[in-house]
Amino acid sequence: MRTEELLSSAGETLEYGKIYMEQKMDFYRLETSKRLAKTTSNLATVAVMGFLGMMVIMFLSIAGGLYLGAILESYGLAFLIVTGIYTLAVLLIYFFKKEIITNPILSLVIRGMLD
Repeated sequence: MRTEELLSSAGETLEYGKIYMEQKMDFYRLETSKRLAKTTSNLATVAVMGFLGMMVIMFLSIAGGLYLGAILESYGLAFLIVTGIYTLAVLLIYFFKKEIITNPILSLVIRGMLD
């Protein structure tokens, strides 16, 4: 009788262990899905904000070029100046891309995965 109780108890313990592991796996799947969704939503938000920011910059550039053109009485020269400003900005971003682009994006993704 004692052996049967011991085997029954061991079987129950094994079954509880299986249930525990299944629940743990489900928990980790849900947690991973939550973090992935949060990170994806953060990146999508940054993309939308970046697009809208580019639209603002584009319209400000046109307005600035037209304004400078009226002042300088040469729209070609005015838009050449605006293009020069963008060329300078591109060069600065290229040389400081790690600090400006890479590190902030890595921080955003890591923060999203760890929170």
